[in-house]
Amino acid sequence: MSIFIQNVLLHGKSTNIYVEDNRISYIGEEIRNADICIDGTDKEVFPTLVNGHTHAAMSLFRGYGDDMPLQEWLSQKIWPAEAKLTQNDVYWGTKLACLEMIKSGTTLFNDMYWHFHGTARAIEEMGLRAIVCGVFIDFFNENKAKEQQKESESLYHESKQYSSRIQFGLGPHALYTVSAKSLFWIKEFASEKNLLIHFHLSETLQEIKECQKAHNNMLPVEYLQSLGFLCPLLVACHAVYVEDQELDILQNNQVSLVHNPTSNLKLGGGKIFRYPQIKARNIPFCIGTDGCASNNNLSMLEAMKFAALLQKWANRDTALLSAQEVWGIATEKAHKIFRVDAGKIEMGKLADFMLVDKQHILMTPDHNTISNLVYSAHGGVIDTVVCDGKILMKNGKVDGEEEILAKASEIAKKIAFSGTSL
Repeated sequence: MSIFIQNVLLHGKSTNIYVEDNRISYIGEEIRNADICIDGTDKEVFPTLVNGHTHAAMSLFRGYGDDMPLQEWLSQKIWPAEAKLTQNDVYWGTKLACLEMIKSGTTLFNDMYWHFHGTARAIEEMGLRAIVCGVFIDFFNENKAKEQQKESESLYHESKQYSSRIQFGLGPHALYTVSAKSLFWIKEFASEKNLLIHFHLSETLQEIKECQKAHNNMLPVEYLQSLGFLCPLLVACHAVYVEDQELDILQNNQVSLVHNPTSNLKLGGGKIFRYPQIKARNIPFCIGTDGCASNNNLSMLEAMKFAALLQKWANRDTALLSAQEVWGIATEKAHKIFRVDAGKIEMGKLADFMLVDKQHILMTPDHNTISNLVYSAHGGVIDTVVCDGKILMKNGKVDGEEEILAKASEIAKKIAFSGTSL
């Protein structure tokens, strides 16, 4: 399929863009014939965003048990509901998440959740890209560990039935839910198959204290280094409770991080992502939303704003983490972390991009377009979204969105009111 976009702004200048198959094959003044032609007048083209940390199907838990103490919320609300989820529930919850991400300009996300095939099937149908990581939790039980290893191996082979838009990844939950022996196995399997590892790291003070108590006063990063778990394939999420020596270790092992500002704020984490120290060490990182249970939306536009404002506030520096920098982190740098050849509007790049309505009230006036996108915009400014050379949204409309909303709402009501089953 081919797409021709005429008179669209790119870096503030009018141009034409031609997409053939799944890549941008031409940018310039020529008029070309295509299967689909789009008038780009009053619109500007930008790379789409990357959500570095999600539990997509938790869109079903949006607003479920808000403002409760953390452990009470988990034990009384989230864990009992998750235990009842079926693959079909996860399928529709993921479809709802994909719909939300499309409407807010995200086309690539890094996901960890139960019922792998429910997640993967939904992403495949919605046309997005994702690293789909099967959850690995053994609770230090050797029999459970063996089961999880076999399941990971099976899912790796089964994942090949999906398109190249879906990468299989390994999802060990955290050091307090996965045994040392399993972490070693995960590192070896990931290295053998060249798979990314999706992991929660140093998110809460409790995690730090428990690690030190169990492992001779070692901090989490120090402990993981002692296991040989740290490597360039590791994408560690949160990482707010990390000391300078831990950052040095992460840098030396080429680990990537994901900053989840909104989730950390809502769950009362008590620490801020150490951006100045992380930047000084050139540790690669991107931004994520986490799941809707601990954030309530999957908007990377909002996440970028929170990330930038938090750093300015905490460090008393209004110039820190500028709109331009946070935009680059959420687009080009994030695509690089997840090994996808997109994130810039250039000939030869994958055709993953969005058209922004320059006439929208939140984009007016236009002193600085990137500042508008980071500090004022919401998903309503986005008119068209293209991923892998296919139009996923046009004129703010996604095919099938009414059915997705209805099905997800039906399942969510069962979660809240059935009390016995989903």
